[in-house]
Amino acid sequence: MSGPMYQASARTFTHNLKNLSAILRTAQKDAKSRGIEESVLMNARLAPDMFAFNAQVMMACDIAKGACGRLTANPPPVFTDDDTSFAALQDRIKRTLAFIRTIKASEYSGTESRDIEAENPMGVLEFSGADFLHGWALPNFYFHCAAAYNILRHNGVSLGKADWLGQVPGMTARGPIVKMFGLKSKAKPGKAPRKAVPRKKTTAKKK
Repeated sequence: MSGPMYQASARTFTHNLKNLSAILRTAQKDAKSRGIEESVLMNARLAPDMFAFNAQVMMACDIAKGACGRLTANPPPVFTDDDTSFAALQDRIKRTLAFIRTIKASEYSGTESRDIEAENPMGVLEFSGADFLHGWALPNFYFHCAAAYNILRHNGVSLGKADWLGQVPGMTARGPIVKMFGLKSKAKPGKAPRKAVPRKKTTAKKK
């Protein structure tokens, strides 16, 4: 049985990276239909001092693989930061997911109390595993995913909350929201799904 650290890290990163991949597919089709060069979206940003769209996606992938690697003491692969097309970004997501899958759920057991060090150009940050994941890795991951989404939305790509949430693992629903989010329908508690009753054939009497 997988523990809470696995659920909050590997499973969460995997779900959201798959959503990000779907968002990229939508953006690529949208750009093609509107005659927009990919480089325009790749270099788009919401403010002059923020990272461009392609960098937001690259950083989201790096944070995901880095977090899973640090928590489980599995060195993550190093990717070159030269992804300048939708195809290249999709490949980066694919390779990130592949690395996360190589780590067994059992390897996350007890990582909430593991000592974690995260180096950056200005020094070294130190955390417990739980503080690192919940206070640093996940907020940073969501920040860059949201920035990528917002850049695309700002540039006219037709996206909505359903694209952001995706198929939430384990979630079912009832009512109109089923169609809206493309979810699996679930029968009301205590009520079995109604089965169609075959109609009896009737033969009209001749007069």
